[in-house]
Amino acid sequence: MEEHKQGVSNITVETRRDGTSVASELFAKYPCRLHLTSLPSHDDETDPSPSKALTCYVLGYGGGLISGDVIELNIAVKKNAKLLVTSQSTSKAFKKVLGRNATVLRTNAKIGKGGLLFLVPQPLQCFGDSVLTQETQIIMEGGLEAGNEEDDPSLLLVDWYTGGRENLDGGLWQLDTFHTRTTVSYSRHSLFEQEEEHVEEDSNTISGSTCQQVFRDATRLSGGKDLRRHMRNYKIVGMVVLMGPKVKEVASALMKQYSSRRTYDEDEHDLSFGKNPSKNMDYNKGEGLNRDDQGLLVSCGTFQTCKESRYQEGVVVRIAAVSLEIAATFLSKHIGTLNGQLDDDPFLEILASKQGASDTTKKGHTEGTPKMISFDLLSKSYSMNSAPEEGTCSSPFNVNGSQSLTNRGSTAANNVNPLTLYQLIDSCVPSGGFAHSNTLEAAHQLHLLDSSKASWTDSLYSHIWDVLLNTTTSTVPFLIASCHLFRTRYHCITNTATDRTIDTFLPQDNVVIEQWEKIDNLLRNATTSHVANRSSTSQGFGMLRAFSVAFPHISPVVKALKRTTLKVHSSLSDCTGHNATCFGAVCGLLGIDEETCCSMFLYTTARDMVNAAVRMNLIGPIEGGRLTHDLCLAVEKLVTGQLANRFEENHAFDSAKPGVLDVEFAHQVCPLIEILSNAHDRLYTRLFNS
Repeated sequence: MEEHKQGVSNITVETRRDGTSVASELFAKYPCRLHLTSLPSHDDETDPSPSKALTCYVLGYGGGLISGDVIELNIAVKKNAKLLVTSQSTSKAFKKVLGRNATVLRTNAKIGKGGLLFLVPQPLQCFGDSVLTQETQIIMEGGLEAGNEEDDPSLLLVDWYTGGRENLDGGLWQLDTFHTRTTVSYSRHSLFEQEEEHVEEDSNTISGSTCQQVFRDATRLSGGKDLRRHMRNYKIVGMVVLMGPKVKEVASALMKQYSSRRTYDEDEHDLSFGKNPSKNMDYNKGEGLNRDDQGLLVSCGTFQTCKESRYQEGVVVRIAAVSLEIAATFLSKHIGTLNGQLDDDPFLEILASKQGASDTTKKGHTEGTPKMISFDLLSKSYSMNSAPEEGTCSSPFNVNGSQSLTNRGSTAANNVNPLTLYQLIDSCVPSGGFAHSNTLEAAHQLHLLDSSKASWTDSLYSHIWDVLLNTTTSTVPFLIASCHLFRTRYHCITNTATDRTIDTFLPQDNVVIEQWEKIDNLLRNATTSHVANRSSTSQGFGMLRAFSVAFPHISPVVKALKRTTLKVHSSLSDCTGHNATCFGAVCGLLGIDEETCCSMFLYTTARDMVNAAVRMNLIGPIEGGRLTHDLCLAVEKLVTGQLANRFEENHAFDSAKPGVLDVEFAHQVCPLIEILSNAHDRLYTRLFNS
C-alpha cells in the first residue's frame, strides 16, 4: 500500500574558518519544512563562547500525523560544527486508519569530531487509538586512533512523549501502540572524509563491522486502562541522553544532584521530639522525588561507553511529569542554553506556548481491579505495525491454542532431573539476589505503592506484575538467546537424567563464548540503569561462581564464562556477565529447554520481590506466601499462554530472520519501572543495595 505522506529531509552543518556553524546542505520534502534562524552575532568580543550552535526548526504542514505518514530526517554535523534541531510545536499523532500503515518518524544523525548535536524536538502527543513508530539512530565519529578527549563528538538528545488528551479519546494513555527506539553508536572510521562508505541502518548490530553500539533504548506501549493505571497521574515521560565533552559540565551537574543522596536538613523534618510528632515525616526531600507539590519524578544514571581505547561514561536522565510545563521547566532549569552554546533556550519557547496542562493533582492508581491478571501492557508490544492492517490489530499471542509445559513434551526438560531445577531456583544460592529489591523499595518510599484504596497485597501485586511484564519484554529475549546457544551447542553430549558430563573445555568452545559475549554486551547496552546494571552483574558473577562448584559436570564451561567476565580490556567486546545471560547459559548447559528456563527466571524475580516486601515489613511472611502463589499462577499463564508459541517460532541468535523473542526486539512496556530503577540511589535510607 502506498504511503499517504512520505518526506525525506536532509541538513548538513559545517564550520567556517571563524568557527561559525553554517548549513552546507538544506533539503526538505513535503510534509516537512526546515527553517534556519539568522546567524548569531559575534560583535561582543567578551563572549567566552563566540561559536554558538546553528538552530534549525523542523516544521510540519497540516494539523498532525496520520496513518501512512513516513517522515525521515537525516542530520550531518561535521567536524567542530554545532547544531540545535527543534520543532515549532508538538507532533500530534491521530487515530489509526484501517488499511494504512503505522505512522513512522525516523531520525538518522552523524556527528563528526568536535561536533555537537542538540536534538530536542517538542514532545510527541499520542492521541487515542493512534499507531506510531519512532526510530532514532545516532552515529558518532570514533575511529581507532588515539586522540584528544576534547575532540570527541557530543550529543544531547531529548526524547519525550505525552499520553494524549485528557478530556477526549477516552482520556490519557489511550493510544493503540507506540514504539520508540533510540540507538547510539561509535563509528570505527571517519564519517565524512570517506562519504562513499555508506553506513547501513543495521550497522550497529552485532553483525556490523563499522559501528560499535554503546546505548540502546526501546519502549513499546500498548494503550488502555492498564497503561493508564501504570502511569498513575503522569502525563508525559521523557529521556535525556548526554555524551561528550561539550555537555560534560551539564551532565556532571545532573549526576551530582539526581543520582545519589543529598544533604538533608533535620530541622525541616522536625526530628526533635515534641515539635510536631503527628507530622508525616518524609526524608526523601528534593526535586523530582514524586512530591505532590511538584508533580515530577526524576532519576539519573550513567551508562558505559568506550571510544578510541578509552572508557567513558554517558549520562541518561529519565523524567515523568504531570504536565508538559513541569517537564519543560525542569529541562530549562538544568539544561537551558547549554552554558551559552545556544542562542536561545528551546524549553522556554515550549513554556511560552503553554501547550501543557498545569494540573498537578495527587498521584495514585486509577480505576481497575489490581488483582486481575491482564496482558494488555504487552498484548501488542511485539507487533511492528509496519504492514497495512485488516480490521483491528490482532494480538501475536494465542492464549486458547497454547499448551502447558507438561503437555508440550519437551525432551530436553524431561531429561533433566527435577532436583536440579529445584537447586537452580533455591533462594539459598549465594548469587546476591537477597540484596536486590527490583524497584520495590524506591516505589514504596516515593509513594507509588498506593494502599489507600486497596490492601498492601493488592498494591504489591500490581507493581510486581508490572515488573514481570517489563522483564519479559526487556530481559527474557537475552535469557532465551543465551539458553538456546548453549543448549543447541552441547545437545550431542551424553545426557541422562542423572549424569551429563563435559569433561574438558575444547578450543572450539571459544566460538560459543564469543557469541555469548555478544549477547551479554547487547544486554549491557540495553540496560541503561546503572543500578540495574550493578545488580545484574553482581548476581550474574555470583551465579557463575556458585554453579561452577555445584555442578561439576559442566564446571569447565562455567569456569570459562567466569574468567570471561573478569577480563578488563579497553574494548567493547568485553562482557560483564549479567544475571539473565549467566542463568540462561547454565540452564542451556544443563539441557533445560527455553520455556522452563523462562519460567524459573520469572519465578525467582517474583519471589525475590516478595521477599523484599517481607523484609521491608510491608506484609508478613504468611501473606507473602499467598502473594507468591498468586504471582506463580500469573507467571504460568504468562509463559504457557502468552509466550509458549513464541519459543518455537524464535530463530537462532545469529539468524538472518530474527524472531519475536530475538534480542533486537527487546523493549520496555512499563516506563515508570525504568525511572524507579535509577531513583533507588537517591533514597535517604536504603535497606537494599539496589
